[in-house]
Amino acid sequence: MSSRLRRQDIKRDEVLETIGGFIGFVNAHGKAILLGIVGLIVLALAAAGYRAFSESRAAKGSDALARALSAYSAGIDAESPRPEDPVAPTFADEASRTARAKELFLEVADEFGATDAGDIAGAYLGSIAAANGDLEAARDHWQRFIERQKGHLLALEVRLNLMAVDTALGRGEELVDELRAELAGGRSELPEEVLLYQLGSTLESLGRDAEAIDIYQRLVDDFPFSSYSEGASERLTELQAAADEA
Repeated sequence: MSSRLRRQDIKRDEVLETIGGFIGFVNAHGKAILLGIVGLIVLALAAAGYRAFSESRAAKGSDALARALSAYSAGIDAESPRPEDPVAPTFADEASRTARAKELFLEVADEFGATDAGDIAGAYLGSIAAANGDLEAARDHWQRFIERQKGHLLALEVRLNLMAVDTALGRGEELVDELRAELAGGRSELPEEVLLYQLGSTLESLGRDAEAIDIYQRLVDDFPFSSYSEGASERLTELQAAADEA
């Protein structure tokens, strides 16, 4: 789940040429418009400066995120770990790898929180928190990512993780209402078959098996070639068998 932001050069010569073009205009039309022109120049320079600053921060954030991702996915080498290797770090064990990755992701989130890199770092911090059993912290990280990065490639995975955490935290009834609303509204960023499968599994976790059967059946009927249909079909078989035995 890495993301590299391409560095772009700021062509300051173009700004200088623009300023030069204004000189002839001032000579032709007099001093009455000088203040307005100066104001435009200031705005142009400010915009160029802000663009340069933003792109510089984005590039630095991308580099910092890449370093954190390298640590997160690093190999284990108990005999000769190289945790500070900038290209291919290795760690003595999983605990030390996770600790280092968390440290680096926190640095990215703190330093570049307003950038894409900062948001992605937060998503990984959520994964680390969930793996450590801190579901509330995981939910906070993932919820923030979804709010800020709805169209991101990671949004689907993070949303599914968020649903699983909500179920584990006892928010199943609220999740059912949310999923039904999204299905009824038809404007969800998640595919309909994903919403159906998540609704069915959430209902099942709440012991509402009859409703889950209806949802799974709808998924199988409406999306027979979906990858989610196979899982729904398996759950249907088990739930129907249990209902027959009852």
